[in-house]
Amino acid sequence: WAPSCAADGSNCRERPRPPRPTRPLACPGRTASCSSTAGACSRAPLSMATTPAAMRPASLVANEAVLSPAQLVLADMLVALEQGHLFEAWAPAGTDDDKKAAFFARAAKLNDSYPGGLEAYITNARVLLSASSANENPMKDVESVQIPIGKSLDYGSPEYDKLESLGLEEVSRACFVLVAGGLGERLGYSGIKLSLPIDIGSMTTYLELYCASILSLQRRCAEPVTIPFVIMTSDDTHLRTVALLESNSNFGMAKGQILVIKQEKVAALISNDAKMAAAGAYELLTKPHGHGDVHMLLHEKGVAQSWLAQGKRWVVFFQDTNGLVFRSMLACLGVSKGLGLDLNSMCIPRIAKQEVGAITKLVYKDGHSVTANTEYNQLGPLLKALGESEGDVADETGFSPYPGNTNQLVAGLECYVKTLEATGGVMDEFVNPKYKDENRVAFKKPTRLECMMQDYAKAMPADSVVGFTTAAPWIGYSPAKNSIEEAIKKVKAGVSAMCPATAEADMYNVTSEIFRRHGCHMGMTQAYKFAGIHVEVGPQLSISPHFALARADLERVLPVPSKVTISTRSALVIEGDGEVVIRELDLDGALTITTSRGARVVIDGLRVRNRSWELKPLDHKEMEAAPEFLRIRGYKVVKHETLELVFAESGEHTVAGDRTVNPKRAAPVAEAASAPAATSDAPMPPSASYRNLTLAALGVGILALGGVVWARSRAKRL
Repeated sequence: WAPSCAADGSNCRERPRPPRPTRPLACPGRTASCSSTAGACSRAPLSMATTPAAMRPASLVANEAVLSPAQLVLADMLVALEQGHLFEAWAPAGTDDDKKAAFFARAAKLNDSYPGGLEAYITNARVLLSASSANENPMKDVESVQIPIGKSLDYGSPEYDKLESLGLEEVSRACFVLVAGGLGERLGYSGIKLSLPIDIGSMTTYLELYCASILSLQRRCAEPVTIPFVIMTSDDTHLRTVALLESNSNFGMAKGQILVIKQEKVAALISNDAKMAAAGAYELLTKPHGHGDVHMLLHEKGVAQSWLAQGKRWVVFFQDTNGLVFRSMLACLGVSKGLGLDLNSMCIPRIAKQEVGAITKLVYKDGHSVTANTEYNQLGPLLKALGESEGDVADETGFSPYPGNTNQLVAGLECYVKTLEATGGVMDEFVNPKYKDENRVAFKKPTRLECMMQDYAKAMPADSVVGFTTAAPWIGYSPAKNSIEEAIKKVKAGVSAMCPATAEADMYNVTSEIFRRHGCHMGMTQAYKFAGIHVEVGPQLSISPHFALARADLERVLPVPSKVTISTRSALVIEGDGEVVIRELDLDGALTITTSRGARVVIDGLRVRNRSWELKPLDHKEMEAAPEFLRIRGYKVVKHETLELVFAESGEHTVAGDRTVNPKRAAPVAEAASAPAATSDAPMPPSASYRNLTLAALGVGILALGGVVWARSRAKRL
């Protein structure tokens, strides 16, 4: 978190901000704004002239004496926007005056944070809600659906290695943007998703992994460089994200390297005529506007322009709970460079009719085309309307020809800045009310306007080069986004569960598969069932990005893979930012290796035998009492015995011989005799602060996890 940022995310740059954009009012009968299509709106803007006192509701008139001139202007604007119902339950002057002031403060914030103010928001909402109520077809002007330019990655092929190498050359000129405005409520987790442990062996959080991955890439650059990292938060996540960073010393990132920017919410709406929702007499109900706001914020704060001035070339956008994103990102960056793409969507193979958005090239009747995400519930009907009787069907590969969108993007910075300057970073909006019945009038619950990060593609100039890169899901995509209950429904529908249990298993499995393909002897997976979710887990491998993030690293860190054997029941954790080389290892148990910067550890002839770790399902009583990060998985880890190797001092260390568990006394770990370790059936809580290797050298244990050989089964599942 950049110390110069205020807690609300404002004033993050010591430079004048660009003029705030005015969001173009939506065109009647359309679901896109006038900025994306030629033509003028026939609907006149709402009048913002001061409302005569006679038009004020009686409850508002009764409070005129306690309202400031600015508050009266805001009240009159709301009345002009036909929002007078917000004042109906107000008490007379002298009662709840502090709550009335808070109401106006909130209304002013909503007015200031939305381009064009509440007038533009309500006007756009009425147009979009009218189109939604009439069930208009947003694709009616599409003439054909085509497959965009793109590249499919084959992990381990010569082409893959070439693209990854090209990506490594470009990474010093890349910037990273994480959209993290959501809580984990959909998962059954009340905290921010960035604080979730990726696995319960090492308790590494998603945010810690992302920081370590960027630092690892930074260390691979030929020249000293600082890779910028921006995190977009919301009211729900901002303070907790900042606290997580501060309590962990930014997970090793330099002062000012991380910039936290906060998006604002928008007014919730309760009817097709865009009546604003209230939560009580004086509280306005608000909802998130969507991750598309990230573009406006990067423009407003001058961040993107500053990066371009520094010689940066790329912006990589990713989301909060896909721990595999950096595994295929380098090759994807190489594709962007090689094909000269202004925008590259990182994709996965998509099963026909799967409930995942697809990257398509839509050609319209007027001749223009747009390559962007098309929602799955629009693609099938569109293809049928264009003469494809079966809609979205598989091709000879067994997958849909339209790749699945993962909401991970690589944008060329020069085109990105030009687009932001032309649009102010304002993305087209949509509305998705849940109606009570087929009349499409009454809502089940309040709705709001939304915008999406990936719709940047629709705002780009017509001559932009837009494409995709498809990687097998096992190497690049396994998010934790569904609760156990929702995951069970997904599996019954024939698609991946995408829940914390499968995301953890896949983190293990990716590492195991990478090791196996390199030539190591890896234990096979075994089947588990946790709270109704079937997962396959083999060796629990939790490997720091500093060990091996790119395929090119494997020759260095695993120089003799045929001499590395890891059994199914084993757990291996490598953490810290030192260097670890495994020349010869026979692991049948649990082993953790923790290093500090400057330490080089060579595992050469080490044989480990101990009781290892065990994943155990939680029974009903345990599920009720367990912390949330375990309940959302349905299991715990029992650490029976572990050999812990800690290297806090710089220099080279070689470890060999037979080992079981830690020594009883504080002795040089690599030299100590074996002794039984304590057995604990209790799961460890998430760490409150960044791992301190000095304390580790005094004997503070550090946790671990693992991975599995399962690429084929997971590809089939997805």
